[in-house]
Amino acid sequence: MTTEPHTDKEDLRLALHLEWVDHFQTRRQTWMSLEACAIALAALTLAGLRIGNLAVITALGALVALMGIAGAGVSWHHRKAQVRKFNHIDRLEDALGLHAKGLLDDVHPPRPFSAADIFDPRRMNTPLFILRMHLAIAVFALVYLAGRWAVR
Repeated sequence: MTTEPHTDKEDLRLALHLEWVDHFQTRRQTWMSLEACAIALAALTLAGLRIGNLAVITALGALVALMGIAGAGVSWHHRKAQVRKFNHIDRLEDALGLHAKGLLDDVHPPRPFSAADIFDPRRMNTPLFILRMHLAIAVFALVYLAGRWAVR
């Protein structure tokens, strides 16, 4: 069974609005995961100043490293969702006639991440920054643990 395309402008505008709301909610979640990782890293370093038990510091450090890796995974997944979301937004804008020449000519949907993007300093955008910071937190935690083990 096929259906006719829905062309009610108000319904299309509502759908466009909901896509943008969902995009911003996803972005908020990504930032919140980075905030949680940064707080955990700060707690690890402060705990390291107060706790002499290497087993406890190792457990905490491993947890922070895992949080960083999980946060990177969330960031990667959210970028995939963002690409999909912007394809939806693009189609809705087109259906609303917002792609008239000269109106949105310089606006382009984002492209998926590639592993090379992580190390390419020419590539910079907010989702890639968040991904890099999650990875940096994981690396910092592991280096911190290696340093603690080296001086035991």
